[in-house]
Amino acid sequence: MFEPENDIERMLMLASAEPAERPGFARALMDAEVFLVLVPKGGPIVPGPDGNVTIPEGTKLTLPSAVRGEEKLIPFFTAPSRARAWFRGDHIVAPDRTRDLFGRYPDAPFVLNPDSDYGKHFTPQEVKFMLAGHFEDGPQTITTKAPEQVLLGHPKEIPDALIAALGRELDAVSSVRGAWLMLASRAGESEQSWMLGVDHDGAWEDVRAAIGRALVGDVLKGRMLDAMPLDSSSLSSTLRTGIPITASERGFLKKLFR
Repeated sequence: MFEPENDIERMLMLASAEPAERPGFARALMDAEVFLVLVPKGGPIVPGPDGNVTIPEGTKLTLPSAVRGEEKLIPFFTAPSRARAWFRGDHIVAPDRTRDLFGRYPDAPFVLNPDSDYGKHFTPQEVKFMLAGHFEDGPQTITTKAPEQVLLGHPKEIPDALIAALGRELDAVSSVRGAWLMLASRAGESEQSWMLGVDHDGAWEDVRAAIGRALVGDVLKGRMLDAMPLDSSSLSSTLRTGIPITASERGFLKKLFR
């Protein structure tokens, strides 16, 4: 039984049941006090009679990893009791602030309250979004300052629900001539994301809004989705070989049936 011990835990429970509450929880979490498990290396922690601990000279404190499959994540906790319940070995629990923690490890995946009834995984991309002040569930526009290395591939399992949702919304946008979906692996990130390429001749804001409507619910299954307008680049050429999302290339059909 998970009994909330503070406001951020009450917000976490509410956000887990109400999607509309999730942006507010993410915003509050960034400036909330959270807690880390620190494990000694080089010497034991010595408890004093006053309840404080002494760290012997030469002892280093390190963050343990939580494991999900083959991936290692940085654990953090909403209360000291959650940290103590997760790590049974010799350790101390130290307070921190989520914004500072994410800022120190912006390229790392995190997990809040591992092995607890209420928690959340954060991909490196989610961490970057939150550090940049993006908390909404809808799509965000991010401009990169330097070229990124992106490897595209076809998924082993077809995301039928995601394809159906994107197809339904993009088919309703008259400026969309075609759209294709592939898996993307970015340099320095352990988790794959979806990459959607859209061929259109109208306002990108209309496409962006349609994608936002399609992503309501859990169709992404924890993955991130990036979308880009297609042009003459090699990346766009590769994306056109992906899973077709829209029913057809409208321009081609219009020429056939006029």
